[in-house]
Amino acid sequence: MTTAPLNLPALQLDYDAGTFTNTLTGEFGPEITAVVLAYREGRILWPSAGELPRLPLCVDGSTYGPCPCAFADWGKDGAAPDCAEDITLLLWQDDNAQVVTLAARRSMTRVLEQYLNMKALLGGVLHDQVVTLRMTPGDGLHRLTLLPGASLASDVQDRLATVAQRVIGDERGAWGGL
Repeated sequence: MTTAPLNLPALQLDYDAGTFTNTLTGEFGPEITAVVLAYREGRILWPSAGELPRLPLCVDGSTYGPCPCAFADWGKDGAAPDCAEDITLLLWQDDNAQVVTLAARRSMTRVLEQYLNMKALLGGVLHDQVVTLRMTPGDGLHRLTLLPGASLASDVQDRLATVAQRVIGDERGAWGGL
């Protein structure tokens, strides 16, 4: 077994094309089916408008350390604040038997917050049902949508709870010690 830091595959969102791309397999498509194992809320600090490269300066939970930023007001010209919220989901994809992450930023977090709040109201178990995540055409860009699906059998839920614990509790930092 390796002792190198774990780097989980991610689902990258392309809001222009309306696709998810798996960084491990290179596969892409407009929707994915998965089970939510866990989530993490964070912040991302972006460079000021006009600064290049337009890559995050820091992301909570990353190797760059926590983001020491307060949420700023939207700019007078409608520009997004330099510090933005994000939600990262830890997902199990049964089709190809893998754990992946999906990070939603800015306004795309709302749909995930609604789902997570609904799950909390219903007992707090995340890994008890399948969800479908879709990129749906919107005004100019595609938007992220989440459709709750079928409930899972208790033995499948138990197996996925074990998978989640392995990833979350891994000392190599796979999930940032959630």
